Formats: sequence, C-alpha cells, structure tokens
Amino acid sequence: MANNKETIIPWGCVFKITYPNQKIYVGSDTAKEAKADFFKYFGTPVKAKNDMLNDMAQFLSGNESYVVKKDILFSSQNVKIGEVLRVEQEFIKSLNAKDPNIGYNR
Repeated sequence: MANNKETIIPWGCVFKITYPNQKIYVGSDTAKEAKADFFKYFGTPVKAKNDMLNDMAQFLSGNESYVVKKDILFSSQNVKIGEVLRVEQEFIKSLNAKDPNIGYNR
C-alpha cells in the first residue's frame, strides 16, 4: 500500500540544515525507517541543487574542515505524514527558506 497524507508513521520529523555558508534547507523525513536513518539523511534540495553546488564549491576544493549542522525543528511519534508536511511548510515560510539569499528551498 502506498503512503499518503493520512498514513501514520512511527516517527516523523522536520529538520533544518545549515551549510557552511550559513544558508539553510528545511526538509522533512516521513520514511517508515526515518528514526533509524536520521543521521544518514540530510535532505535533497533538488530544485536548488546547482545553486548549492556553486555556493559550496569553495568548501569542496580545499583541505579545510567545515560543518554542516542539522537541527530537529519538530518530531512526533505515530504521526500522519500530512501533519509532518504541513509543519515543514510552516517552517519553510517562517524561516524564509525560499529566499535564495537565505535558503535552498524553492
């Protein structure tokens, strides 16, 4: 059975990634294995992929350390996928993550 907005998952979250250039990406994880895989998944800013790669080139071409920070903004157990997605959109809006000067959400 395919997941939809009414599907209840064991754990879901909304997160914020802060890249070394201080730009952010707000995403969510609604996979049934989300909690087990939380440390592996850092979001997929597909629509802004080229922007991100261009911005991050300076960090990828040197031998210096850099930090990518992941904050949990919301998490819940036994939650509907639609609730997680709704909260994600609220954070994207409140953090202005669609502004290309601030974030990679599009």
